[in-house]
Amino acid sequence: MTTRQELLALAANTENLIARTPEPAAHQLEQRDRIIAAARAAGITDAEINVTR
Repeated sequence: MTTRQELLALAANTENLIARTPEPAAHQLEQRDRIIAAARAAGITDAEINVTR
């Protein structure tokens, strides 16, 4: 099972990767959306993700 800290790190790292990719592929964006949705379901806020980034 993934811990909250691991999920937060994964969400932040995914956001960084997408931000650095000039033209992310559709599957990359879909994966990011799934990770962010899982983070939100775990109670992680966008602000926490942004601070971790």
